[in-house]
Amino acid sequence: MPLQEKSVVIVSGIAPTYVGGLAAYQRFLARALSEHFGLRGLFLAVKPMHPVLAKSEEELPWPVETLEVRPAWWKAQRLLFSMASRPILHPLLERLVPWLVPSRALQRFEGSGNWIHFVGTGWDFFGFALLRWAHCRRKQLTIWPAVHPRSWGDDIIDVRLYARAEAIFCQSKHEKTHLGALGVPHDKLVWCGLPPMCRMDGSPQRFRDTHRLPAETPTVLFLGRRDEGKGYPALLKAWPLVLKECAQAVLLLAGPGGSDYEKLKDAIPAQSLRDLGVPDELGKADALAACDIFCLPSSHEAFGIAYVEAWAYAKPAICGLAPACRELIEDGVTGVWADQDPPSLANKIVSLLQQPARREQLGRAGQARQRRDFTPESIAKIHVEALGAGWN
Repeated sequence: MPLQEKSVVIVSGIAPTYVGGLAAYQRFLARALSEHFGLRGLFLAVKPMHPVLAKSEEELPWPVETLEVRPAWWKAQRLLFSMASRPILHPLLERLVPWLVPSRALQRFEGSGNWIHFVGTGWDFFGFALLRWAHCRRKQLTIWPAVHPRSWGDDIIDVRLYARAEAIFCQSKHEKTHLGALGVPHDKLVWCGLPPMCRMDGSPQRFRDTHRLPAETPTVLFLGRRDEGKGYPALLKAWPLVLKECAQAVLLLAGPGGSDYEKLKDAIPAQSLRDLGVPDELGKADALAACDIFCLPSSHEAFGIAYVEAWAYAKPAICGLAPACRELIEDGVTGVWADQDPPSLANKIVSLLQQPARREQLGRAGQARQRRDFTPESIAKIHVEALGAGWN
């Protein structure tokens, strides 16, 4: 069957209409598969298991359907979590889940996809129903788990699911090695990064006008969840040290959370900080276009798409200790490695603020890497090729 006659169902507990990385990934993949490979498809969403901030206004390339589960599904969650935490009960869990997600609910989509692509983990549970349904009907099942090694997506119940799918997409080679060591067959593990998903029409001038920043003001952008893992408190502690050397510098803060660190933020002079809240897509693009340095000193990342988006705007990136970040960014070539020690982090920031030519060199090198390795077409191609003979 020609590739163009194939179709895809993207299934997740996170609907593609929502704001957040997993929803953005679903929208990107559907668009890229349609535009570059002519594939048709639909999104199949279970009622979200996680709270959402808002709905995305981005137009969807495929229709969205709802996967119906039995009313008992929601009542059984405590039982399922208890079973998942006890490996001896995993076989029983696998038999229970298909009953809670009956095959007739999936039969509505019988002709909708030769390829079932699940965005989730074993702890989402309904992946086991998809696995059984796909294999009974000789459909291909692949999984994008968004693993954070040793934090999320690599438990025994997760590995049990991954080992039986056709392909598991890993966002870093570190993740690939990690899952292989846990028992997922190496030939099923596929390294696959992500392209920038931000808007590319950001305006530095619009941002500076909006936030009353003179053109010559040096700026450093933090964009991510405001928690310890992303290095948010470390950056707040480092900023007064930065100001001792670069008094005119302004820290730009964007992303959700941060309520636990208000005292650290209040210690920074108001003129040296702009809090952007959780910006919309245009506000995010404007911030990326306007900043001089992108700084996200994370201790954990699945991939680090924020750095790739900074590269798309030719911005130098400062990353943290997370293995995925240090795999992505070459220290001194496409960015700078740092840690969450405030004095050390401050020194890395000051060094770049004081060297405009080096900032430009790093940013241009990162942009070249993004354009070479992380484009929508190249990432979609990896997804299609991962199925290999499964498409025949």
